[in-house]
Amino acid sequence: MKKAILFIILSVTISGVMYAKNIRIEAKARYFIPSEQAFKDIYGSGIMYGGEIGVSIWNNFELWVIGSYFSKKGELTFTGEETKLRILPTGAGIRYVHPTGKTIDIYGGMGICYFSYKEENPIGDVSTSKIGYLGTAGTYVKVSDGLFFDLFIDYSYCKIQPADFSINIGGFGAGVGIGYNF
Repeated sequence: MKKAILFIILSVTISGVMYAKNIRIEAKARYFIPSEQAFKDIYGSGIMYGGEIGVSIWNNFELWVIGSYFSKKGELTFTGEETKLRILPTGAGIRYVHPTGKTIDIYGGMGICYFSYKEENPIGDVSTSKIGYLGTAGTYVKVSDGLFFDLFIDYSYCKIQPADFSINIGGFGAGVGIGYNF
């Protein structure tokens, strides 16, 4: 299943690049706020880093591929012992980019993500993966010919079952990116 999802994401990206009028490459950082209170109680919020490639395909529509990394240490609720978390969302989607002038474009889009989740603590280690969803909206601010800043918000949803309970490892994010438009 993992290989099939990776193959689909790479195939869409490669085929999009071959026919693209416009390619965006971007480095991103977002402040991630988990949706679940139990998640917040243990790990809190924090910075998620990542990168994105966007490829225009037709009439202001773009395909995008994203990869991110979130890592945090926390304390177990009852024992206070250290626990470590790592979430790696990788995904693809489609968005509409609306040009509003020479310097600003606004966009909105959605896609699917493959969330890889790993938690390590004295009670035990949990490693699981699952498909989730991502919605995003933002503004590209053009600085010069090709260079741009990205101001965005997003929401992700991915329900996993690390033990005998389910938890949404997604949440809200707000961030900035810097990239180049070819």
